[in-house]
Amino acid sequence: MGPLDFTRFHNDARQGAIPGIPASWSRSRYFTFARPGCFLVLACILMMLFAACNLGGSSSSSGTSQKASLSTSNGTITYSTSSQDVLIRTFYGGGNLGSLEMSPDISIYGDGMFILGPGLQMQEGRMEATSLQQLLNTVVDSDNLLKLSQQTFYDVPDQNATVLLLSVNGKQYQYIYGPFGNLPESESAQALADYKSLGSAITSIQNAVQGPLHPYTSPDTALLVHQDFSPNLSQNIPTWSMNDFTLYQAATFECGLIPQDITSPNADTGCLIYTVPHSAILLSAQQSEAISRLLNGQQEGDFLENGLYYQIMLRPLLPDELPQELLAMYGSGTLNYTGVPLHEGAVPTPPPTPTQ
Repeated sequence: MGPLDFTRFHNDARQGAIPGIPASWSRSRYFTFARPGCFLVLACILMMLFAACNLGGSSSSSGTSQKASLSTSNGTITYSTSSQDVLIRTFYGGGNLGSLEMSPDISIYGDGMFILGPGLQMQEGRMEATSLQQLLNTVVDSDNLLKLSQQTFYDVPDQNATVLLLSVNGKQYQYIYGPFGNLPESESAQALADYKSLGSAITSIQNAVQGPLHPYTSPDTALLVHQDFSPNLSQNIPTWSMNDFTLYQAATFECGLIPQDITSPNADTGCLIYTVPHSAILLSAQQSEAISRLLNGQQEGDFLENGLYYQIMLRPLLPDELPQELLAMYGSGTLNYTGVPLHEGAVPTPPPTPTQ
């Protein structure tokens, strides 16, 4: 900020042309050169505000694009400050241990909001802009994530791992942190040091999402459906009564056709128990409200349809999922995260099978 032109500043203020200063103030007898002390105090406050805005980084916005920059010893990084853009996200799973995360463990957005999973019922909190910048500086600078020799650290097959997604500089980086270094002689000293740095970054992220939490809610909901081969028959299971689509349609669209099993009545494929579905159905507001009533306000439950049982789940959408048209879930049997495509509109009718 250059030298302050007091005469121009005063004239602008009298015309109400300074944002944040009502014209009625500037026209009052207290905002004249007859009271230079008050004016100088105001000028000092404005200069301090400008200086505070530039501490630790800079930000700019143009239309719907919101970006900020942060100087580190590894260079300047840029990141989004949008409430719909994920900067940091973590999952845990991917092995063959039968785990399914209905939502991410941690999602941190550009505006400082964070959402904690990994179930249907999530928690929301918020960190200050300075805390977010400190976290980004830690993982990029102290933990050196952008300069690791490799991004996958995993040498014990079938075990679960932590997936870390980091979005800076217009790119998304994906890291896998699992069992590693069990045969130290087969790993370089650099790889072992980088593995330690990645673990440190994940710990820093987990420690950063602290403070007051409250239940996360969303106006948008995805429906997840699969055939249930082991329902709790000790409780009353209602019959599906919605006409928009059948549960057979929804389950087949999301999880595929159930293959015939001649050796067991349980032909469960593991979809939505251990593995993510092929797709997820985006409900309209009316459909979401109707299904919620059928569930008596719960987020999941069993229904009976044509002699078969189905489990349905209502999954609130995260802020980035509708724009991206992807549901953030992570299941067994795959290390790389891709997301589940969201389908909007009529549920497709599956082709008939010989058993129908």
